[in-house]
Amino acid sequence: MNSSRRRQPLVAVLYSVPLLCEAIASALDNIAEVRTFPARRGDMVGLLASLRPDAVVVDHPTEALELQSWAETHDLPLVEICLRELKVRVLRNGEWEESAGASAESIRNSIAGAIYARNEVAP
Repeated sequence: MNSSRRRQPLVAVLYSVPLLCEAIASALDNIAEVRTFPARRGDMVGLLASLRPDAVVVDHPTEALELQSWAETHDLPLVEICLRELKVRVLRNGEWEESAGASAESIRNSIAGAIYARNEVAP
């Protein structure tokens, strides 16, 4: 075993739809370590502060709103999966970027892009 191997990014998924968290975990296999937690259980900021993830994914609009300020303060990508509108939103630099579609692949791409693009330096 190679002890210098870099750890995978940690993605916290706060879900209200259990099947969705299973799809996210499967889509991120070999890309990130995924930890899932039921949404709307109270003090999610405290949970995330203890966990220190590299990105946070939510599927509930109220949860996204409650975590927006915290994610901005900690410079963490916040990904909201909007099931009704079939879109994915990513909070970057204080602004929401939207992409059409909510397939497992588009969710994976949004999360991976949020994780790996966050350390880029703007020209």
